Amino acid sequence: MANLFIYNPTCDMAVENGTFSFMPSKLLSKFEHDISPLLAFIGKPDDFLLSEIANHSSFTSFWTNLGFELPQLISNKKLENVNIDALKPWGWSQLIKHKYGKYIKHFNEMPSFKTPDLLKSFYSRETSLRLINELNTHKLPDFVSIPQLPLPVSSMKSIVELFKKENGIVLKTLWSSSGRGLMFIRNKKQLNDASNWINAQIKKHGALIVETIYNKVQDASLQFEIDDGGTVRFLGLNFFDADRQGHFSKEYFHTPSAIKDLLPNDDTWIEQTSKAIIKSIQSLSIHKQYTGPIGVDTLFFKNVNNELKFYPFVEANLRCNMGLVNLHLKDLLAPDTKGTWLIRHFKTGEAPLFYQENINNYPIKVENGKIAKGFFPLTPFNTDTQFAAWGLSY
Repeated sequence: MANLFIYNPTCDMAVENGTFSFMPSKLLSKFEHDISPLLAFIGKPDDFLLSEIANHSSFTSFWTNLGFELPQLISNKKLENVNIDALKPWGWSQLIKHKYGKYIKHFNEMPSFKTPDLLKSFYSRETSLRLINELNTHKLPDFVSIPQLPLPVSSMKSIVELFKKENGIVLKTLWSSSGRGLMFIRNKKQLNDASNWINAQIKKHGALIVETIYNKVQDASLQFEIDDGGTVRFLGLNFFDADRQGHFSKEYFHTPSAIKDLLPNDDTWIEQTSKAIIKSIQSLSIHKQYTGPIGVDTLFFKNVNNELKFYPFVEANLRCNMGLVNLHLKDLLAPDTKGTWLIRHFKTGEAPLFYQENINNYPIKVENGKIAKGFFPLTPFNTDTQFAAWGLSY
């Protein structure tokens, strides 16, 4: 069975737009173009990956020489010449269904709703709000804590009042996830400076979601998958870094030193928390409406007593996500291998030089068919590359 993987990280924006003519900005389009091969690490050798990168031979050869077979990279023009059984986008949108559904033998249709507004609501942060409220009704381990539930607000006055009660708040738009559509307010000046943005977003969306800014120690995610039969499976815990504005920074192949020695002695809390999230997904019938990956962003934080706690639900991403990619990458690594991977922006001509320098400085080493150490590309590094991803293991 051949799948067609499509990297469309602007899917949330496309859902909000709701039209078949949605076009991301020039910069985001370039990002999608350059980073598209990253999805190869989720697929299998007999799958296809949509990519318009003309020169990817060096990238694919690198992995073939190591003994890893990636899906075939294919351009839009060649889609009519191959047999595809299922569509696997990074995330669903009306646009993806419209553009690529015709190429699929038995189209695994995206969730359908009676009205476009219901579909948009399902893929908005409203679903995360419903899930965390449901999760809060379940018994959770002592190590797990939800000190304050996020709240929807529809006026600047409400936001000002909430800010007075907290040391800091983060405002989230209803769409545009993956670190976008966020505004962190840590002092009165930032609140005043953000007033125009706040009023514009409330006018556009009708509301914003307000959350407390916690004393974060480490970002993490819990990965789930809903299969075609509606069964929800827990895939694992994943660690990553995000900057002060919530933007993705890097993924870890190991447990970061900042958190490792502070965790409970056993993983019972992970098992209990994942089961509670699965029950919450089932209680809201999400498993009857959606098939595919779900990445639940979480974090470790210090509470008012300076105790480490686990906040189990920052938001749910009903789509592929960097944490899911990371779980697949870990399967390529030798046991107990440490390391990270990240995405960087390059000026024209810089990427090949960066690649060659790191290949020379950190040569790859494979043991028993697994990567033990070294630098490895997760996307091509060409002269016109503006964005590229790579890993470094040790």
